[in-house]
Amino acid sequence: MMMSEAKPASAALFGWGPDVRLGRILRYKLQVKTEPDHLADSLGMLVYDEVLPIPKMVYTRNIYGKRLSWYELAPGQYVDATWVQPVFNRPNPIDNRPIPDEGCLGQITVPLSPVYSKPNVRDIHRTFYYENNFWIIGRSRDERGFPWYEIWDDLSGVSYFLPAKDVRRIEPEEVTPLRAEVPQDQKRLVLELANQVVRAYEFNKPVWEAPVSSGEKNGSTPLGRWITNRKRPCRRMVNEPHNPNVYDLPGVPWVSYITIQGVAFHGTFWHSNWGEVMSNGCINMKNDDAKWLYRWTTPAVPFNQYYHDDVLGTRVDVVMGWGDTPKE
Repeated sequence: MMMSEAKPASAALFGWGPDVRLGRILRYKLQVKTEPDHLADSLGMLVYDEVLPIPKMVYTRNIYGKRLSWYELAPGQYVDATWVQPVFNRPNPIDNRPIPDEGCLGQITVPLSPVYSKPNVRDIHRTFYYENNFWIIGRSRDERGFPWYEIWDDLSGVSYFLPAKDVRRIEPEEVTPLRAEVPQDQKRLVLELANQVVRAYEFNKPVWEAPVSSGEKNGSTPLGRWITNRKRPCRRMVNEPHNPNVYDLPGVPWVSYITIQGVAFHGTFWHSNWGEVMSNGCINMKNDDAKWLYRWTTPAVPFNQYYHDDVLGTRVDVVMGWGDTPKE
C-alpha cells in the first residue's frame, strides 16, 4: 500500500545500486493513482524531492489524442511522469587529481546533494540535483579526512562545498565537438514552436531532433534567425527583478544562448513535460539532448573555460511550424 508520508530521500537511497532507475518527485504533492489516469482514485501522495524506483513507463492518450506518460511504481500504482526527474544513485570513487588553476567542470551523479558553506558545515538550506553542472575551483578534506569539492557560484561569486563522492569530474573527450568536419555555414538548427521540437540540419538534411519546452508567453521565445555564439557548460539562472515567476536554478547544464537577453537552449531538472510550453523563454531540453546540441553547435567551448563567446555561431531559425522552415 502506498503511504501518504514520504520517507526521507537520503535514507531511501541506501541499498539502490548504480543501475537502478530512480525518480525524483518535482511537485510538493504528487498523487499516486490506481490507474494511469488523472481521474482515477488516489492512493496517497508523494512529496517534493522524494526519491524512489521507477521501474516501468506506460503511455495513455487524453481525449484530444495527446500521448501522456506515466510511471508504474507497482501494479495499481501510477504517477504522472511530467513531474518526475529520472535519476540514478552513482557515488564516485576518490579522485586525487589536483584541480587546475582555472578550475574544471563537475557534474552531480546522485539524486540529491546537500550544499555546505564549509566542509562538513551545513548551515544553509540548499540542495543540488542529479546532472547539475558546476565549476569546481578547489578540493579539500575535512577533519575526518573526507574529500570535498569547492564549487563556484557563478552569480554571487561565493563558494559552496559538496562531498566529492557526489560529483564526477567531466573529462575532455565528453565535450569534444560533434561533426566538426561539417563547415559552420552548413549546420543549422530549426526550432518549431508549434510542435515543440528542435531539428539539426547538415547540408539542408535533418540529422537529429529532440523535444523541447519553450516559453509559455507569446514572444518569450522569439521568432526569427539567431546564432549560438555564446555558450557555457553551467549557469545559475535567476528570474529578472520584474519577472513575477520567481525561480533560482543553480547548475543549469549545457547552456547555448541565442539572444543577448539570455534566451538559451539548456538542460532541465525541474520538469519532464517535453513537448509542452513551460519556460520563461528559454528552450528547456533533456540534459543529454542539451549536451548534444552544445557539442554540435559552434563555437566550441575550450575545455578549461567556463564561458566562451564569438562573433559567429551556428544558425538557429525559430519558426512556428514545419511550413515556416526556411530552406535557403
